[in-house]
Amino acid sequence: MEKIESELCDKVQAQVLYGPKDLRLVCSLPNPTEPHAYEYFQVSQPISPPLAEEVQIAMKATTLCGSDLHYYTHFRNGDIEIKQPLSQGHECAGLVVAVGSEVEAKYGLHVGDRVAVEAGVPCDECEVCLEGAYNVCEKMRFRSSATAFPHYQGTLRERFNHPAKWVHKLPDSLTYVDGALLEPLAVAIHAVRKAAAKPMATCLVIGAGAVGLLCAATAKGSGYGRVVMADIAQNRLAFALENGFADETVTLHARQPQSLGEGLAFAKEDAAGLVAKNHGDKFARVFECTGVEGCVRTAIHVSYKDIICSFFRGTDWKV
Repeated sequence: MEKIESELCDKVQAQVLYGPKDLRLVCSLPNPTEPHAYEYFQVSQPISPPLAEEVQIAMKATTLCGSDLHYYTHFRNGDIEIKQPLSQGHECAGLVVAVGSEVEAKYGLHVGDRVAVEAGVPCDECEVCLEGAYNVCEKMRFRSSATAFPHYQGTLRERFNHPAKWVHKLPDSLTYVDGALLEPLAVAIHAVRKAAAKPMATCLVIGAGAVGLLCAATAKGSGYGRVVMADIAQNRLAFALENGFADETVTLHARQPQSLGEGLAFAKEDAAGLVAKNHGDKFARVFECTGVEGCVRTAIHVSYKDIICSFFRGTDWKV
């Protein structure tokens, strides 16, 4: 815990996206209790104090996702279109600078705590939430996502208020950067656990981005004898190999099929190359970490009939 006094401020700087490649640094964000305040992002609009079960966090490290890049370039992600100015940034870690009236007693959080933030906030009321499967809540609000309206603003800003229930203390051994990666790591751990590792078997990870690397690392720690990683980016694969995430890598070709039939043909061709790298055998487990339609098809073709594939769903699949 860092020793600081509780401190509230009137205004914060934030990165806000107003349109395709129209990125601005503004002085404040809208008050969430005023749905139409987003239209102007006026300098006079203050950041409100945290509610009873909220903490105010000074952001220290945050992550960006592929969706952030799509939003920046196109102001949309697949069929998800931004309808108001959006601050980007997903999972993050930061310093608690203010707490609501019920936070210390109910959640044990205090000013000065270093914390990791879950960017997704479920409703806490539906059947799946009550069963503990809050990650599939249909009413989930996710920071820097345009799926809900008004949008749940992202973490690329100096400060923000967040429900204390979805904030976790960081041990001294972890940096803020480590803390920002805890949620993607949890995704990888969950996927590998659900896949029920076969000891000493070979698994395939498609996609050498952050989640793919974390899946590969988790798979290695779960008893897989060999991890093969595939991606279209040779530099990513080189990083994975050099840093011990993968035992072998395969470079896939970036292609844009003009029809469903051509897409299926490309998938079978890529699958044949991957199987050849595995001594002619299909893979015991496959982790598809791109959300790209063609990669999903490939994952199916390199899998045994009783395979467990962990998919990270894209926004416009026609598999």
